[in-house]
Amino acid sequence: MSKRIVDLGEKNLEDLGLSPEVVDILTDIRATVDEQYRERFVEMAQAINRQAAALERIQTTLTILVESLAPQLKESVPVAFRMARADEEPDLASALVMADPIGAGFTLTQADVARALKLTDVDVSYLIRDFGVRDDPDLAVQVRRGKGRPLYNYHRRVVDRLRELVQAPPEKKLKKTTQQAMARALKAWGLG
Repeated sequence: MSKRIVDLGEKNLEDLGLSPEVVDILTDIRATVDEQYRERFVEMAQAINRQAAALERIQTTLTILVESLAPQLKESVPVAFRMARADEEPDLASALVMADPIGAGFTLTQADVARALKLTDVDVSYLIRDFGVRDDPDLAVQVRRGKGRPLYNYHRRVVDRLRELVQAPPEKKLKKTTQQAMARALKAWGLG
């Protein structure tokens, strides 16, 4: 028992054997519905264009604000909040998926931390290991095992904490590589 879909085109209306008055009324109804669909579609397309223009203006405004009021943020903002490049469309559809397994803000990789501190990945690795950052559950979380070693994500707080530790190191004996990384960090930050 299959249902037949009936096309209400004029030819099919004539095939139904309806009176000419009923065919005229149905044709008028169909024309009115088609016209309403077209008008609503045009209105919807115009609304989408207005929204896209508004989003572009918001993105431009945010870019100007960050560059004018806090240019240091441009380099230290986590990847999830990066500025749109000149060759990209600044829209919300390009949101990034970040690895944050517990949903608590641990979105920075070691490379992100290095960029935020304006240091090399190697120097940040020395600092993180010797200062025991990975052992602090407020600063780091292990996300998965890597090739022979675990991979960690870091909270945004780690950037400030590493700055504090470099400027006022703990009294424990630090490795020579860590001391050299600290000296490079202080120089990069204009403090040494």
